[in-house]
Parts: sequence; C-alpha cells; structure tokens
Amino acid sequence: MTNYFSVKTFLKIGITFATLTISQNFSPPKVIAQSARAVVFAPPSNVRVSPNGQVLCSVKSVTSINTYGSTNGWYITDVCGRNGYIHHSQIRFQSTSESVNSSSCFVTNIRAGQLAVRKSPGGESIVGLNNNNLVQYIRGDFPWYYIKVIEGPNRRVNGRTGWVNANYLECP
Repeated sequence: MTNYFSVKTFLKIGITFATLTISQNFSPPKVIAQSARAVVFAPPSNVRVSPNGQVLCSVKSVTSINTYGSTNGWYITDVCGRNGYIHHSQIRFQSTSESVNSSSCFVTNIRAGQLAVRKSPGGESIVGLNNNNLVQYIRGDFPWYYIKVIEGPNRRVNGRTGWVNANYLECP
C-alpha cells in the first residue's frame, strides 16, 4: 500500500510541477476586440497563415469580414475560422463619416427566417437575406431602403435589387 501511495503522490507532484512549469512559461493568446469591418472587394483573395506565408483559405466572393488590427499592410481576420492575414489591397473599410446614401450595410437582428428583399415597399418578396449579408444602399427613406445585394446567401442572390425594411440593416 505504501508504494501505491508513493507512486500516486509522485504522479500528483509531477502533474502539479508540470502544470506550474507550463503556467510560468505559457502566455495565453490576447483577446483583441473587433476593430473594424471590411469588405473583400476583388475576389479571389488569399488569407495567409502569416504575411506572405502559406495560404490558409481563399475568399472566392465579395464578403464582409472582421479585422483585428494590422501589421505592415496585412490585416488579421478570422474569415477562415481561425486567425489569418489578408493584404490591404484586397479589402476596403467602410468609412464611419459617410452618410447612409453611399453606405454598404449589413443585415442584422434576424432571429428567424430571412430578411425579405421585395419588389416594392411592403410588397411581394423576391429573395431572402441572412444576418451579416452585405447590401449597398441605393435610395429610399427609413423604414424602406432600395438596395443592391453585394453578398447574399448564395451567388444567385448577389446583384439583385429590391426594397428591405431598414430596421434590419446596420449601415456604419
């Protein structure tokens, strides 16, 4: 019995020691708040493991992305499901000083179903949009905006125009 407890105690001490060693040398990744939304405007665009590094994924359509800072002209993004780098020449940021008349807008606050793009304000639905889809404001007054779909739920929706309820748009 004594040997059993000695081994168990030894293992417990070893695990504790290993844990302490790891915690002293390990720096957890810093959580960086979202700094900006951007649009990949000229696909295909490669997202890389590091600046000029191996390709992590390729963005194949006009897509809105989150960016989390930059280094030497490369922006950090999580569009591939993990952090990677996209070159500044492949994205455009939405200026916060622009008015809604020239904005790109994101679909937001859809809890069930889709945001209807309609033939006329309150009219027949043409297609549906999901949260985070990207549209361009063309004209209209709140609550009905006439928009062009930049990034819809599938390629057939992209480029379509119609009316949407502006309560479900975020236009920076």
